[in-house]
Amino acid sequence: MFTDDIESSHLVIHRLAYLLRLRNIQRGLTTRSMIIDLLDFKIWKTTTDIANEVPVTAATVAYHLRNMEKEDIVVHHPKGKGWKFTPIHQTKLPEFLMKKKSRRKKKG
Repeated sequence: MFTDDIESSHLVIHRLAYLLRLRNIQRGLTTRSMIIDLLDFKIWKTTTDIANEVPVTAATVAYHLRNMEKEDIVVHHPKGKGWKFTPIHQTKLPEFLMKKKSRRKKKG
């Protein structure tokens, strides 16, 4: 999914698996990478759904999801329906160009 992944002994560690607020040990990086592989931008996935597909408990999955949420990597559904990637906050090119034009000083 992401191009800045690091391959370590046949295991791909996603760049999003590295967190600023935690010590990034191999086991945590591996678990977060497996979780990231299962997430989507549109479809909500429950902690249980994710835990059924990775070799860790639902509590461990929830721990990693909460830590990724603190760093704006994932978002939790307000009614508890699951998790998904945080939307990427990007401006469409025409909007960006319009904003850039309005920043220029007018001569006169």
